[in-house]
Amino acid sequence: MNALLHADPLGAAISPVALLLIGLAAIAYLRGLRQLHLVGEPVRAFRHALFVAGLLSLAVALDAPIAPAAARLFTLHQVQHLLVRLIGPLLIVIAYPWPVLRAGLPSGLRRWLIIVGRRPMVARLAGLCTTLPMALGLLVAALYIWQLPAVHNAALDKPLFLILAHVGMILAGLNFFAVVLDRRDAPEGPPQAGRILLLFCAIISNILLGSLTTLKEVVIYPAYDVTGRLYGWSAMTDETLGGYIIWVPSSLIMLAAIMIAFMGWNRAEERRWAMRYSLRGGSNSAALEFPETAEELWMKVEQPNRRMGQTLGLAAFSMFAVVLITAICVVTLM
Repeated sequence: MNALLHADPLGAAISPVALLLIGLAAIAYLRGLRQLHLVGEPVRAFRHALFVAGLLSLAVALDAPIAPAAARLFTLHQVQHLLVRLIGPLLIVIAYPWPVLRAGLPSGLRRWLIIVGRRPMVARLAGLCTTLPMALGLLVAALYIWQLPAVHNAALDKPLFLILAHVGMILAGLNFFAVVLDRRDAPEGPPQAGRILLLFCAIISNILLGSLTTLKEVVIYPAYDVTGRLYGWSAMTDETLGGYIIWVPSSLIMLAAIMIAFMGWNRAEERRWAMRYSLRGGSNSAALEFPETAEELWMKVEQPNRRMGQTLGLAAFSMFAVVLITAICVVTLM
């Protein structure tokens, strides 16, 4: 494995662990497509394409030429993290492959997973991990812990640590986007406004870590100099560009997720409106949820719109404050 990590970055090194995990997922998906009666819903071609694109993103990140080169260049390592923590999981979650993957599992394994999932401890743990605060905490921790200089430098020389880090990032990314892009509306799913706020918080975490890494004046990841950084890059250039990857592209991915979440929110409202007569059931309190006149609509949306405006304003101010405070800290420490 050490030989793999320090191989020629343009070589054809293959990660058997990555190929095994991605291959198993692909096989389960193909099996599921042959048993559409177990899927329970139509699956359009664009969902297949998104799932394949997500798996390819993970394969590109975990195999040659990126994986070996990422052990010798901090910037490429951050590109690798971008693929395994955000891009790959986001594409997979948008594809919503869970019904197909579930149908593709062997019947015995499917029954065992159902039994295990019903156990109280497992159900409580799953419920905890899919709350909004925990989903964000796991995503941020999956990056921040491995970006600590001591941990990051040590992991470069310990392949098992790198595997653990990347698997953790994939799982944290899948969990995060599955929560914020949950098809279900409240109360079964998380509140829609909370999902948007969570995505803004993720952007703030990217800005904080990325700006600190970009604007610093000292080298904090010397492990890349042990075998020499690729392409003759200096340590400061490499780490500055790597910080930029954490800062800007990662935040742009979150902005794309925010737009997708807003579209999901709109679809949820349209579904509720289409069901308004069946949901009323003759109840006056239920009728208040579906205003008919302009005045009733204004009364209904005034408070939610005000809260949403305050949330977006707070998010924008928080991002500005993080950048400003980071810049002040860097200048003070120079």
